[in-house]
Amino acid sequence: MSQVMIRRALFSVSDKEGAVGFARFLQQRGVEILATGGTAKKLSEAGVGYTPMEKITGNPEVFGGRMKTISFPFASSLLFRRDNESDVATAKAMGVEPVDLVVCNLYPFAEARARCASEAELVEEIDVGGPTMIRAAAKNHAHVAVVTDPSAYAGLMEEIEAADGSLGLATRKRLAVSAFRLLSAYDAMIADELSQRFLGEETHHLFFEGGKKLRYGENPHQAATFYRSAGMENVTSIASAEILQGKALSYNNILDADAALRSASDALSVAGGKPVVAIVKHLNPCGLSTGRTSLEALELAWAGDPVSAFGGILCFTHELDAEVASWLGDKFVELVVAPEVSPEARAILAKKKNVRVLLCPPRRSARPEVMLRSVYGGVLVQEEDEGGDTEFRSVTKLPFPEEKLSLARFGVMANKHLRSNAIALVRALPEGNFQLVGAGMGQPNRLDSIRALAGPRAAEKAGVKMEELVLISDAFFPFADGIEAAHALGVRYVVQPGGSIKDEEVIAAADRLGMSMVLTGRRHFRH
Repeated sequence: MSQVMIRRALFSVSDKEGAVGFARFLQQRGVEILATGGTAKKLSEAGVGYTPMEKITGNPEVFGGRMKTISFPFASSLLFRRDNESDVATAKAMGVEPVDLVVCNLYPFAEARARCASEAELVEEIDVGGPTMIRAAAKNHAHVAVVTDPSAYAGLMEEIEAADGSLGLATRKRLAVSAFRLLSAYDAMIADELSQRFLGEETHHLFFEGGKKLRYGENPHQAATFYRSAGMENVTSIASAEILQGKALSYNNILDADAALRSASDALSVAGGKPVVAIVKHLNPCGLSTGRTSLEALELAWAGDPVSAFGGILCFTHELDAEVASWLGDKFVELVVAPEVSPEARAILAKKKNVRVLLCPPRRSARPEVMLRSVYGGVLVQEEDEGGDTEFRSVTKLPFPEEKLSLARFGVMANKHLRSNAIALVRALPEGNFQLVGAGMGQPNRLDSIRALAGPRAAEKAGVKMEELVLISDAFFPFADGIEAAHALGVRYVVQPGGSIKDEEVIAAADRLGMSMVLTGRRHFRH
């Protein structure tokens, strides 16, 4: 059936947002409204008439609300085929009247899970009747529409109004798919939680949606698709960012933009409210700085490694204004991420046709995200390396200066986003800004990151005083040679997690060389 007239609709919702307005709209069009429990009460309070579900099921609501809708008569009203003569005759003989629309969403199990509800409370949030009616209606989508998402009400009202009280097959199919996705995710969530609580076993059911085929993957000969994590539409991420201008994102653009957003967001958490700019190439921050303005932060970040910044991915934590857009005028950048772009800046950036611009605020959530990494035959799952270090324990005879702790925290945030083995050299500027001036990353040994990369990159910059920098290592120094290499560059201040069996030897070397060092107790490997 192409069009289905909506003459009878059931409302049974836990999330009652918008339900009254939708029910009133239908009732005004002559649709009979059926309702259960709390939904019926809500409609009654709003002056919307309804038929109690008990009149359909033939039974009262019992067992504290556990039994409301499950019944042969109601299931039949959803499942019988309207274009099958035998089904129609049987329904008529049994007094079964069709229900054309089911408006239902499920008990809030997710909320109970999030607040670590007791087992007894959790079990009561396992919906039974809701999934039953949703599945039945979705199965019979040729004749029944089912809506499980309150955000869909407005669009459905528009369609019903325009189609003289009916809904089309394409809409019913779309709603059915949405319903089955909801049921799948709901059951998986229950299984995951109860597996953990009852069996002590961790399971993960992950759902992705909105697959968008990319032009190619990491390289032109690789096919690729970008999916959004289901249920994460309102979470700050590159996946939910708005594309303000430019062509579609590439596989590498998405990876680098995500890395830039993470780097800038982490640095913002220790920036004291100042704007932060991160510049990323091949997942590594090559520029990272705070500034009194976004322009100042950009200039400092760019100066941190101007060669690598060419063709980079930029992320701003504050508004991108006309000054910034003008400064970027003669620079080649692939992509810019910012929470806001002023109208004047938009006009300027519009002239740079090849620049992609995304609107996305910095991430502020401290709740670790699940990170996935595939290997042959399996998947590694871990929590994200969220947040910074809280312990800075001075372990050398020369105490680590109190005034350099804020810089050290900034350095840790910069270093944790570099690929291991990673070394970061950071400095504080007279205006109170922090800047990444040397980065060594992706090396199989820590000495090369210090001597061949981070050190020379910092030393070549005008105005850099090596003795004023803070060096951060993402993991412990296994031998004293790392400290000796840092000292040879002129570095006096070191931050590292510690944890080596030779920590005492490393500390002794720092004391012998007149260096100051703190241990954080937290490693930041990034492979």
